Amino acid sequence: MYVKKLILATLRSFAFVVVAATSLASVTAVMSPAAFAAEKPKLSQKVGKPLQEAQQLIGQKKFKEALDKVNEASAVSGKSAQEDQIINEFKISILGQMKDTAGAAKVIETMLAANQIPAAQIPERILLLTQIYFQQKDYPKAIQYGERYVKDSGANVEVMDIVARSYYLKGDFKTAGEQVQKLIKQAEQAKKIPEKGWYELLMSCQFKLDNKVGITTTLESLLNNYPTQEYWRNIFKYLSNEASYSEKETIEIFRLKKALGILEAKEYIDMAELSLAMNDPGDAKAALEAGTSAGVLGQAKEKERETRLLNLAKTKAAQDLASLDVSAAEAQTLPNGEALAKIGAAYLGHGLNDKAIAALKTAINKGSVSSIDEAYLRLGVANLNSGKKADAIKAFQSVSDKSKLARLSRLWIIYAQSKK
Repeated sequence: MYVKKLILATLRSFAFVVVAATSLASVTAVMSPAAFAAEKPKLSQKVGKPLQEAQQLIGQKKFKEALDKVNEASAVSGKSAQEDQIINEFKISILGQMKDTAGAAKVIETMLAANQIPAAQIPERILLLTQIYFQQKDYPKAIQYGERYVKDSGANVEVMDIVARSYYLKGDFKTAGEQVQKLIKQAEQAKKIPEKGWYELLMSCQFKLDNKVGITTTLESLLNNYPTQEYWRNIFKYLSNEASYSEKETIEIFRLKKALGILEAKEYIDMAELSLAMNDPGDAKAALEAGTSAGVLGQAKEKERETRLLNLAKTKAAQDLASLDVSAAEAQTLPNGEALAKIGAAYLGHGLNDKAIAALKTAINKGSVSSIDEAYLRLGVANLNSGKKADAIKAFQSVSDKSKLARLSRLWIIYAQSKK
């Protein structure tokens, strides 16, 4: 609606006043083009008289009758090029008043083809054609004039947006995606946050092209700039398509979803069962208690099974916790950090974050940790749980870019940055 109003306002600005001077042949441009105001071009009486009458009718808002008079002038044979130009400007103004943007666009195209538009005003007219044809859903022409405008006048956010959306609406999703990526890159280079609509348009292109990795990357950008629970839920749907995750890696994905409060009932159970299988009963107990506290677990249908699983997790967690400090002391004496990294993970599961931080940092420093990226990830979580946001982000950033957990580490950073 805004674009349509802008188009009409622009068209109406191409107004002319016929001035009664020494003859009917004096026409002065009030707003555009400026050259007419300076030159006061001469018109023949056959052309000038109907145009003067048209001007009077415009003042009375009798636009159809005014257009008839302009068409009468247009039908005169032997007109000069300047007379043709003035007649066309009248047509554009009247058609704008009549909200006939399609008709006005055709006149502007005629003037462009006949070189009737002063060079300084061509960009404005090209922009107007771009807007009109997009509003008219003539996407090929919106692209034609939009790309011409950008080529001649430089990058323009509004025009580039129209071009990108035109490509999308005509079904060229690949080019539409490339165009909107230019918009995003331009904003980033200017140190501005790209518009939310651009990311959503890009993601829609990627969806049409079945580009799952691209969708996940765009969702990550949306979470960086416009975080919502819906975007969080969506990114986890696509995360599983990026790689084949081990059971331990899957637990780490569940851990972030649990922190976000979007873990589903089955996932709480899966996390608990996987943690028990990985000899991390503290993680299992914490998952089940969190699910119950959130009201996701404990429903009548599965309550008996969930209660049995929770009781098992509590028993094993108590046994594990009783021997954990002794195991940690023994692991400290070993030459590599493998055993201590597992101890640190266990401390994290039990919610003993300070002990987890100490064990994991020492394990990493010792070296020879087989799952080093998981260790960094858990160190980040332990720091975040302890309110040490800067240390948490540093740990998450230590996860290798080549790791399957790289995306997850970046998501943890986004989550960490959202914490006050």
